[in-house]
Formats: sequence, C-alpha cells, structure tokens
Amino acid sequence: MQPTGLKEALRTIQSIDPKLRRAYGKQIRELGKVVVDAITPLVPSSSPTSGMDGAWRTGWKNGQTKNIVVKTNTRKARKRNIAQGAKYETIGTITVGTKGAALAIADMAGKSGNRGRSGPRGRPNFAGVLNEKIGRGPSRMVWAGGEKAIPDFQKALEPVVKEVIYLANQELMRVRR
Repeated sequence: MQPTGLKEALRTIQSIDPKLRRAYGKQIRELGKVVVDAITPLVPSSSPTSGMDGAWRTGWKNGQTKNIVVKTNTRKARKRNIAQGAKYETIGTITVGTKGAALAIADMAGKSGNRGRSGPRGRPNFAGVLNEKIGRGPSRMVWAGGEKAIPDFQKALEPVVKEVIYLANQELMRVRR
C-alpha cells in the first residue's frame, strides 16, 4: 500500500507519529504565508460599509488581516459518499480561507446571484456597494490575491510534499515487514 497523495501521506504519518504530523502541518502553514501575504493588502483596514462598523459578529474589528488562515485537511469521506465509492472528500488538502464572518461576507457578497433579502431588513444593494468601495466582484480579496501567489506557493510546497510522501512510504514499508 502506497500513499498516492499528500492527504493519504499525512494520514499515514498521523497514525504513526502525531508530533511529526503536527510539525509538517506547521511547516505547510508557514509556507502558506506567501498566499496570506498576497491577500492581506487587498483587505481594507477600515470597514467597507458603515453598517459593518461595530464589535458584533459581523462587525469589522481592528481590520481583518488576522482572519485569513491556511489549513490542512485530511478528513475522510462522509459515510454517504463512501457508499458511492469516494475514499476522501473532494475538498483541497491545503486551503486558504477566512475565519471571521465579516471578512467572509465582504469577500463573497453577491456570489449567489440572489440580489438580497426582501423586506424591511433586506439590503439588495449591499454587493453593489462593496463592488464600488473594494472593487471587483465576489471573491474580492481571497481569490484575487491568492491566485497571484499560487505558483510561488506550489513551488515552495513541492519539496515538502515529496518529503511527506517519501516518509509515509518508508513508514509503511517498516510496518509491512
């Protein structure tokens, strides 16, 4: 049995040496700062709309640059997907995303095409206001900045991925014997 990708290799290492798996996770997050650094200048330092001023859940507190995170995911497929033949979830092993509600809303508002809620609390022009103030359409910050840094991140990540897969193969060979 050989790991065929990073996700399987990280799972193998986790089962053998969790501390080593955490060290690789830390190293991957450290390399992911290239992407985070490319996204950070696109995040406004003050709230993009007056309605986002405040300290509530969707409030724009102290800028939002600390809410851009790099994560590793080695989750297996859900039972309903395993029944259909999936072994792992189809989401990425390494993802860059947002942590806070305010940043996620400001980044993705208008994506669904639904022009907002109707009624007294509806804001049908919210996405349009964000487009005027921040620019671009949905995925105003994360994808726009991350896309530029992907080649550098992949280049930096390649030796780590090879090392992880090699180490997982070595561990599996030891277990077999």
